[in-house]
Amino acid sequence: FLFKPLKMSTSLPRVNSQFQPILLKGHERSITAVKYNSDGDLLFTCAKDHKPTVWYSDTGERLGTYGYHGGATWDIDPSWDSQFVVTACADANARLFEATTGKYIARMPHKGVVRSVKWADGNQLFCTASDPFTSRDLGSISIFEFPSEDDLTEVVPKKDSDPGALHSAKSTILVDDMDKATCLSWTIAGEFIIAGFDSGNMVKYDVETGKEVQRLKCHTERVNRVNMNREKTMLITASKDCTAKLIDPVNFEVVKTYKTERPVNGAAISPTHPHILLGGGQDAQNVTTTAASAGKIETRFFHM
Repeated sequence: FLFKPLKMSTSLPRVNSQFQPILLKGHERSITAVKYNSDGDLLFTCAKDHKPTVWYSDTGERLGTYGYHGGATWDIDPSWDSQFVVTACADANARLFEATTGKYIARMPHKGVVRSVKWADGNQLFCTASDPFTSRDLGSISIFEFPSEDDLTEVVPKKDSDPGALHSAKSTILVDDMDKATCLSWTIAGEFIIAGFDSGNMVKYDVETGKEVQRLKCHTERVNRVNMNREKTMLITASKDCTAKLIDPVNFEVVKTYKTERPVNGAAISPTHPHILLGGGQDAQNVTTTAASAGKIETRFFHM
């Protein structure tokens, strides 16, 4: 008998080829934050173009934008029920909106650029992180209660001015000298706030007293992003030093370190699988000079 050798295919078959990526075009400058709501049906994005945006995640259709921002928007965060959204802006203001209607509820002025915002469990508390205004000032973490009508201070709107009613912080935590908080997260039941810093430190603060509880020097450069898993039993950090670290938020011990060749801009823990998702690459200003593979602009999956 004569057998003909089988011709081996050099390409793998396409799996689930009906799933196509949706390209969202709504920003004119580099993206600073991308977040899903808790149900996964809405996607919130912000960039340096003053227009935080909300999209339908299943179709990529833009639901709308949130107005009155006078600078780059560094962060955005929806409440657990997707009823409200708070933004962090470089014009030294945090702003509160109704998520699906865009109704402007309140403006929270700060001394310096607002870098990060985060809701606690429920929609009664949220916190912000702001830079020092001068080298003699200290950066701060401000804690706000959701404002009632009595808490708001109405302003007389002028032409082309921000008409948002003013809202003051419930309490303020001053951070280390010559340092600034870049990202925030809440622990279970809103008992503590965990902040990542420009120096690479991770610090846990007591919400009631404002005092420092624990400190960990886990990175050599800036902590870009901090994210909890759904149960808030694990914390993942993303740093400019090309690493991400899985941390126990209770005792602040490093469980595992994930290393890459480029700065890690974002990290997330899968809610359904034991996987870590890291996104990173070179700075946006250098993107047009290199190929995506050369700049390591890619998403990586790691087993937890």
